[in-house]
Amino acid sequence: MLKPSLLIAAALLAGSAQAGSTLSQFSYTGFFHEEAGQFLPNAHIDGYFETEDLNGNGVLERSEVSSFVLNGQQYVGGCGPEVFLCGLFDFSYTPGAALSFNSAWSTDPWNEAGVAGGEALSGVEVKEYSYWMGNAASYTLRWTGDTLFTISPVPEPATGAMLALGLGVLALGHRRRRIV
Repeated sequence: MLKPSLLIAAALLAGSAQAGSTLSQFSYTGFFHEEAGQFLPNAHIDGYFETEDLNGNGVLERSEVSSFVLNGQQYVGGCGPEVFLCGLFDFSYTPGAALSFNSAWSTDPWNEAGVAGGEALSGVEVKEYSYWMGNAASYTLRWTGDTLFTISPVPEPATGAMLALGLGVLALGHRRRRIV
């Protein structure tokens, strides 16, 4: 018969292994700066996304994204106070493969002070632009063969707490056996 401490530990570990939403951080480093005409090895964009593989096919798709942030801008579930329109129009990620996304944002186009916006198409370019009182500026980073991609899962605090609790129960059970 299994001891109660082993049953509790097994239940805690099983609970922490349940499927659910996952949070992943990503970064791309090294881009060709279009306006400067040169490769910038330290230029980077980064972000994170939260997804849940609802259909269980192993591919995370746009309909399964609950949050997508790129360079501090949220594209799913609200744009923020300074942004008029934003969206994540395409998204696909298979763990161990490339991340694919298309996102865009814009300030109010009828604002008398000017308009700003941007678009990111992974594997192609990230562009930000602004127009104001007859002036314009843009900043374009293009992917190259030297652009590096990194991605890592972010453990949820509850997962760490469950693991710590489970290890604590195992340690307590081991200590009681040594005393007796």
